[in-house]
Amino acid sequence: MENIRVLQIISSNDTGGGGMHVLNLALYSKDMFHCIIGTLGGGELYKRSKSLKIDTVKFEKNPTHGKDIMDYIVQNDIHIVNFHGAKPFFLHYFLKNNVKIPTVATLHSDYRKDFLNNKMKHLFFTPLSFIGLKSFKNYICVSSYLKNLLQKNNFIGKKFIVSNGMDFNHINISCSRENIRRKYGISENDFVYVNVARMHPVKNQLSLIKAFSLLEERRENVKLVIVGNGSMEEKLKKEILQLNLQHKVILTGYKENGIDFINAGEVGVLTSFSEGGAPPMVLLESAAVKKFFIAPDVGSIGEMVGRDLIYLVKPSSIEDIYEKMESAYDKRDQIALMGQNLYNNIIDRFSIDNFCRQYLEAYNTILSER
Repeated sequence: MENIRVLQIISSNDTGGGGMHVLNLALYSKDMFHCIIGTLGGGELYKRSKSLKIDTVKFEKNPTHGKDIMDYIVQNDIHIVNFHGAKPFFLHYFLKNNVKIPTVATLHSDYRKDFLNNKMKHLFFTPLSFIGLKSFKNYICVSSYLKNLLQKNNFIGKKFIVSNGMDFNHINISCSRENIRRKYGISENDFVYVNVARMHPVKNQLSLIKAFSLLEERRENVKLVIVGNGSMEEKLKKEILQLNLQHKVILTGYKENGIDFINAGEVGVLTSFSEGGAPPMVLLESAAVKKFFIAPDVGSIGEMVGRDLIYLVKPSSIEDIYEKMESAYDKRDQIALMGQNLYNNIIDRFSIDNFCRQYLEAYNTILSER
């Protein structure tokens, strides 16, 4: 089918890997199909999508019936609707009988762990997300781990795997390494680990800080930069003060262009208890600027990237995180070469073109079987 028009439904406050995934899809698929990003509300993702001149529409933030979405589908000749995230999944449960075109859910994370930051939300919203996901007949999974999760939990329907990808040929560095290091008081002698992730229990930054405290006791001129915000921010600040690391751990808050900070450091690091997408977008961003990476040994990360190209850590072990951080420091004379090696091995396998083509194949299959 030619000129496929896809409406991407996503929450307007999704500024993590899922939001970046959808922005990349809309930006780079133009020669294959046309994406319209439909955000629930007018938050940060809506603003960023508009600023990138992506075809973007704003729907009600908390729709009860989705009439505005239904009207848009009919009036704009949409061929397929792609839902991303817990709230859009649950919305689909109410829309599915009225939508006369194919729909598909893209699963970016383990739905069982999306609300671990709040006990009440976890108890209330996790079952709703499950109900919403169950209402689909088609699934796009951002890793084989997520596909296996759906199969294990008896989700019936067509399942596709689309690994994350990015444009390695056009990397946007908006603030130079030198300017960032100067702004945050980082000297050229400092060896810097950079964590770009929302401050959420599943991202396990408490363990990262504790591991860094062990490193800081044993190695000189080390710093940790955490880029992001979220529900864990006050707990992280308290831990930093208790460990007397306020001059060693830098919290930047949310930044739109996290890759600037990765570029300003020596090593990217992620210690999450769960990562649905493989490879995580922040790993690809680190590879794009030729920085070595420490990743959690969860999901499909090791198998997809290659266990010999990165350090894999047990997220439940502070000691293991510390040891891998220490090993990276001790190999600081080789770390640039290790980052170059990661880049060389990733650019073709996880290119933006492959990413978009995987989506095109999924959409064509869904439309041919309607």
